[in-house]
Amino acid sequence: MPDKLKLERIAPSTSAQDFFTKYVSKRRPVIISGLLDDPSFQGRKWTDLSYLSEKAGDVEVLVEPIHPTANQYGTDVERVPMTFRDFLEKLRHDDGPHPYLTTQYSEEDSDAETVFPPPTNALKDEFPMVPRLMGNLFLQQVNLWLGKSKDGSSSGLHHDFHDNLYCLLQGSKRFVLFPPAEVKHLYPYGTLDTLHPNGLISYADIPVRSDGLSKRAACKARVHALERKIDALKAKVKGKGKDRTQSKEMKALMNAHDEALDELAMLALEDEQGAEEVDDFDALMGDLDDGTDDLGAGSSGLAAAVDEENDEDEAEDDENDENKWPEWKGIGHSDDSEDEDEQGDGESNGQPSEPSSFSRIPTAHLHRYLDIPTTAAIPPDFSASTFPALQKAAAPYVVELSAGEMLYLPASWWHEVTSTSAPPSAGHGHNSGADVHMAFNYWFYPPDALDHFEAPYGDTLVWSYLREKGKAKGPEEKDTGEKVKVGKRAREDGISEGSKKARR
Repeated sequence: MPDKLKLERIAPSTSAQDFFTKYVSKRRPVIISGLLDDPSFQGRKWTDLSYLSEKAGDVEVLVEPIHPTANQYGTDVERVPMTFRDFLEKLRHDDGPHPYLTTQYSEEDSDAETVFPPPTNALKDEFPMVPRLMGNLFLQQVNLWLGKSKDGSSSGLHHDFHDNLYCLLQGSKRFVLFPPAEVKHLYPYGTLDTLHPNGLISYADIPVRSDGLSKRAACKARVHALERKIDALKAKVKGKGKDRTQSKEMKALMNAHDEALDELAMLALEDEQGAEEVDDFDALMGDLDDGTDDLGAGSSGLAAAVDEENDEDEAEDDENDENKWPEWKGIGHSDDSEDEDEQGDGESNGQPSEPSSFSRIPTAHLHRYLDIPTTAAIPPDFSASTFPALQKAAAPYVVELSAGEMLYLPASWWHEVTSTSAPPSAGHGHNSGADVHMAFNYWFYPPDALDHFEAPYGDTLVWSYLREKGKAKGPEEKDTGEKVKVGKRAREDGISEGSKKARR
């Protein structure tokens, strides 16, 4: 039995700069012994399911049934649509097994998501867009996780593609954590493309930069950032004589703009030969234009150009990153079809039914190997000899998180989460008699300029442009909750980057 490590605990009053310096920049997970101290955070109210139903009951959600044989969530079981109010009633009154509310996405449009998926779009006035503790990180999505399991239900071992601040409101969670570098011992479904210096794992089918953007998404943003600078310089010299310095500056901007357009065209050509890549520029632009408080934006004069370019790019898929790491290439790939059959059926095109960021190791085997309690079931015809590298993995952290605590988890830290409901009298708030487990989480784009608290993303042109878009939004604008295109993301606590991405 391997050793099990314990995480450090800190107070929620820790300054944002200290938090960044000691944990975010070091890519170290940590337990925060309390919930958010932002005045706008009202998440404790949500444990009263009657209040939650009144506040957000009308929105429609998709809930995930538990897998009938594996006895866990985080699989490709088809999800069921219902109103949030009806889901809450099921948690109150139905006998198990209960469905699970995870991150929301569209079954019809696998790329349709929003920064505020239901029911969080109905709760937006009760939490900060970016908590004080998280400093200058850039929001990717928030989610509400809600289920009911007296004995404990598992998410399966997986990792996310974004930094995660996980706020446990009700029940208890046990996390098993491995650092990103253990990918070589944890049998991902995907084929590894790159392990970035900040720990972000990129796969061949969904390659991303170290900040979580695809090359194409970043290139599109760079084009628009340069257009904004060119327009600003033109306005500055309008009606005035051009001096030599301004002429040189304009020439440099125009040249950079031409180079960015050429790169964008090249990426489009490479798409025809490359693997499918994430392109979440539409999500960034859509959410900024729709308005997301700190991240929202009013009209910038570029919306029409964005729409036109997106129409032209609709047929584009994604580029193949040529900058491979030879020593990592091929991790997660298996030519042994019998191994894949043991772990689950693949799609008709030969691709696995699970997303790249999930481990092939059955949850029950992981739990038995670590000698921790489990309710998961061993698959039929399973053999531990299928996963010999697991024994070479570094000792994991095993975290027992209680209601009223938070966990910070940097991008691509592997985690398996077992969720257990609280009795009606437990938790931080009134839950109207429902023994549920409930959590709220933030995902942030992973920082890659780890020595810079004020500017934690290395591509300053792209990220400065996105922040400027956010600052341009007026306070009266509200997020519409409309779905926008988003890139390939990981699933958290029982949902994939997601299952929709595996259905290629």
